Amino acid sequence: MFQFPPLPPVLQIHRQVAFAIAGVFVAIEALFQLAEMGLVAGPQLRFETYAMFSFFDPWFDRLIAGEPTPMRVWWSFLTYAFLHGGMTHLLMNTAAFLGLSLLVLRIFGVPLYLVFFVATAVGGSLGYGLMSHAEAPMVGASGVVFGLIGVLKYAEFAFITRRPGAGSMRSFLGSIGALVLINVILAVAMGGMLAWQTHLGGFVAGWVAAWIVVPKA
Repeated sequence: MFQFPPLPPVLQIHRQVAFAIAGVFVAIEALFQLAEMGLVAGPQLRFETYAMFSFFDPWFDRLIAGEPTPMRVWWSFLTYAFLHGGMTHLLMNTAAFLGLSLLVLRIFGVPLYLVFFVATAVGGSLGYGLMSHAEAPMVGASGVVFGLIGVLKYAEFAFITRRPGAGSMRSFLGSIGALVLINVILAVAMGGMLAWQTHLGGFVAGWVAAWIVVPKA
């Protein structure tokens, strides 16, 4: 029976980091599901957790206006990314997150990957806070997902522009256009429930973070 050869130790660690973070996503949503079935905690666990750890734009607006805000605003820039709005939301984000994480980990390693995770999560919440005026809490790892796409896209852009003939700028621009189109289609299909501002903020943060760390020559 054919078996794939084992991964080198470094890549095994990389994979473990990605799956550990994804495991947190799954564990939190599983706890919410169990609570809603009455098996653990209380049926309001999801909303109580959202109240403490989701990103809430009205509080952000008060923060930048210099008005008093609860301490939860500060950690919500990151913690919202670990919460999801149900199993479908979780599965879509986690599948994309794992695929992209394994690529970024392979290229940049664990320390930079963790920096990218934090930077893109925060970038996603800032994008949402600055461009959205929604009253509902914002949750989900999609800011990080699009942030990791931003990291990879900058790496591709740097490779193409610094090594003539290494790739096609036309294909690169086409892939960026496809990302925009996907967001437009999803936004229309979801009736305005898509937090595209988070996607944009995460992508920009990932692009900038990669620009900072990728060698310039």
